[in-house]
Amino acid sequence: MRKHFSFLHCADLHLGEPFAGICPEMSGPWTSAINKATFKSFEKIIDVAIESRVDAILISGDIYNSENHSLAAQMAFARELYRAAQVGIHTFIVHGNHDPKEAWRADIPLPESVHVFSSDDVESVILKKDGEDVAAIYGMSFKTKHITENLSLKFKNKNKNLFSIGMLHTDVGKSEGVYAPCTINDLKKSGMDYWALGHIHKRKIISEKPYIIYPGNIQGLDITETGAKGCYIVDVGAFGTVTPKFVETDALRWVDLTIDISEFNQTEDLLNEITKRRLLLREQTGRPNIIRLIFTGRGILHKAVSSKDGQEYILHMLNDKERFRHIFSYFARIDDYTNISIDLEERRNLPDIVGNYLLAYDEIKMTNKEDKIKILNDMLNKSPEFEKLKKSIYKIDEKLLIRAFERAEIAGVEMLAEEENENN
Repeated sequence: MRKHFSFLHCADLHLGEPFAGICPEMSGPWTSAINKATFKSFEKIIDVAIESRVDAILISGDIYNSENHSLAAQMAFARELYRAAQVGIHTFIVHGNHDPKEAWRADIPLPESVHVFSSDDVESVILKKDGEDVAAIYGMSFKTKHITENLSLKFKNKNKNLFSIGMLHTDVGKSEGVYAPCTINDLKKSGMDYWALGHIHKRKIISEKPYIIYPGNIQGLDITETGAKGCYIVDVGAFGTVTPKFVETDALRWVDLTIDISEFNQTEDLLNEITKRRLLLREQTGRPNIIRLIFTGRGILHKAVSSKDGQEYILHMLNDKERFRHIFSYFARIDDYTNISIDLEERRNLPDIVGNYLLAYDEIKMTNKEDKIKILNDMLNKSPEFEKLKKSIYKIDEKLLIRAFERAEIAGVEMLAEEENENN
C-alpha cells in the first residue's frame, strides 16, 4: 500500500503574452484586465494549490514565450512560486517549444523547492511527503524550439514501488512533427502511472489507463480559445487510484454569442436582445467575458450587421454600456453569416434580372476549380475598375479571388434588388 498524496497539473501559462485579435476601440475595465489576465490566472493556480493542500505543482511547459521574457513576467512567476514554497509545496517544471532551454532567461532566482528538468536526457526526482517517498517524477525539457525526436521513448519507469509521473511537452497522435511527436502507445509503453502533458491549449483526457492528460492553457489567449481554462487537481489514493478534478482559473473568458437576426426589424431591438443574452453569459461564467458576436439568419438587418460601419456602431453601443461594470462583457468583434431577406432559391426561378444574375452565378459556381479561376481572372482583367487598380495591387491570389466570388452572390443580388425597388 502506498501513501496518499496529491498534485496540481497545469501547462501553457504564457505569462505576459498579449491577447491576439484585441484592439479596444474605447477604454474600459477590460483595458487593464486584458493586460493582467495571464498573471491573475497564475495567481489563481497557486491559490488553488494552497487551498487544496497539494504536495506538488507540475508545470508542463510554455511558462512564457521566449520573445516575451519580460522582467515583470519573471518576477510574477517567481513571486507565486515562493508563495507555494512557503507552505511546503514543491514545483516541477519542463520547458516547451515556446520557452526552450536555449532561450530561457532566469534573471530572478526561483525557490530551492523548484526543480527544472534537464533538456539533455530524462531525469527522475523523488517526491516526498512526511519524510516518505511517494512518487517518482520523470521529465525532460525542450532544448530548442523545434524537436523532431520522439522524446517519450526515453521515458522508462525504473521503480515499480512508487507512483510514476511523466512530464513532457509534446504533440500526441502524430508520427512526425516539430513538437516532440509521439503516439498514445509510446506513452503507455513507458510504464508511467500518470502523464502530465503540455502543448495543446485545450484540455483533454486522452487515456484513463494510465491517465494521459492535457490540462490546456490556464487562460485563453484569443477568440479561438473559448470556454473554461484551468488546471487539474490530481488525488492519488493509497492503492494507486487516480482522481483528476478540473478547476477553472481563467481571469477572463472568451465566449461566442450567436444571434439569429431573422426575428428583428430594428437595430435597437437586436441590441436589447444581445444585452439580455450577455446577462445570462455573465451568470454562467461568473467572470468578465470577451465576446465574439456571430450573426446568422436572413433578415432586413443583414446590411446593418454586415457592413463595416454597422458593425462598428453595434460594438460601440454595446461596449459603451460595459465601461463601468466590474464584471464586464467586452464585445471584441463580429462575424457575419447572415443573408438578405430575399429568398434566393425562389428568385432563381423568376425570369427577371435578379434571377438571371443568380443563374449566371450558378453556371460559374458549378465549374471545376481550374476553369473557375480562369473565368474569374478573365472577368477581372476586362473590368475597367481593375485597370485603374493594377498599379497599386501586386497580385490577387486564388484564395482571395474565390472568396470575392462567393461574396458576390449576395452582394450582386442586393445591388440589383435595390435598383429594382428604386425603379418601381
